[in-house]
Amino acid sequence: EAPGPKIDKSGAKNFQITDDALGVGSAKEKFRSNVAAIKTVETIEAESRIATPEEQHVLSKYVGWGGLSDAFDDTKVSWANEYQELKALLSPEEYASARESTLNAHYTSPTIIRSIYKALDNMGFEKGNILEPAMGIGNFFGMLPEKMQESKLYGVELDGITGRIAKQLYPNADVKISGY
Repeated sequence: EAPGPKIDKSGAKNFQITDDALGVGSAKEKFRSNVAAIKTVETIEAESRIATPEEQHVLSKYVGWGGLSDAFDDTKVSWANEYQELKALLSPEEYASARESTLNAHYTSPTIIRSIYKALDNMGFEKGNILEPAMGIGNFFGMLPEKMQESKLYGVELDGITGRIAKQLYPNADVKISGY
């Protein structure tokens, strides 16, 4: 992972998920949300800054490419525009990575995340180190309960675009874009 320019993170806040319907929608709606998030993270990075709360909201709707393989199939007439848009938007490396992820990029629903944190609470966890390997955009971080907010957050994500989005959503976490 190449270090980028030093960015002022004073006043940075981690995104807090409040929408239980995050990631819900048709395949074309998910595609549009992904494209909007990619364009947003590219703008933020080009300006060497952190995301605004409004931009974090856009970024939080990124769901990856799991279940969206039609967008990568040049024979799907109903997805021809999306196919062309992706080819133009992503670098060849990003495109290959996104296409490879269509079989294994899945995001955990807020209901499941909430249940896991409830179990941790029942075991007495209040604060500590939290590692999320294969973090996606970091939905576990976004749903961290209030009583666990003093925890240190560490995340690892293999996909570059997804990891870059996670870094903007959770600027106070230590997010690495690499294999675990």
